[in-house]
Amino acid sequence: MRQEKTARPPLKELLASAWRCRCPRCHEGELFERWPNKVLPRCPRCGLAYFREEGYYVGGMVITYGLSMAVLAAVSMVVFFVIPDRGWLSENAKMAVWFAAAIGLTLGFLRRSYSLWISVDYWIEPWGQEGSQ
Repeated sequence: MRQEKTARPPLKELLASAWRCRCPRCHEGELFERWPNKVLPRCPRCGLAYFREEGYYVGGMVITYGLSMAVLAAVSMVVFFVIPDRGWLSENAKMAVWFAAAIGLTLGFLRRSYSLWISVDYWIEPWGQEGSQ
C-alpha cells in the first residue's frame, strides 16, 4: 500500500503562518493552548498532529537558544566596545542584567521558535494524519 505525499505549501505562506503561530497545514488553527509554550496535541481546525515523536520540540529549543544568544552577543558587542564603561554598575549588577535579559529573550522567542520549527519541518517533509502518535 503506497502512501500519498502531501503537497508542500509555499514557503512565504508557511513563514507567515509560523510568525502568527498557526498550523503549518491549514494556516488557521492555533498551535498553543496556554502561555508560554503549551502546544496543542492537534490542530483544532484540520486535525494535524503537532507531536511527531518524543522530544520533537528540542529543535525549537535550539532555535530559541540560538536567537537569544545571537541577540545577547550583538548587544554585548555594542555595550562593551561602543559605550565606555562608566563604572556605575557593579559586576554583580551587570551579571543580573544579563541574566534577566537572557530570560526575557528566551521567553520572547519561545513561541515563535517552536512555531518556526514545526513549520519548517512541515515544509521539508509534509505529513498528514499519519504523523500522530
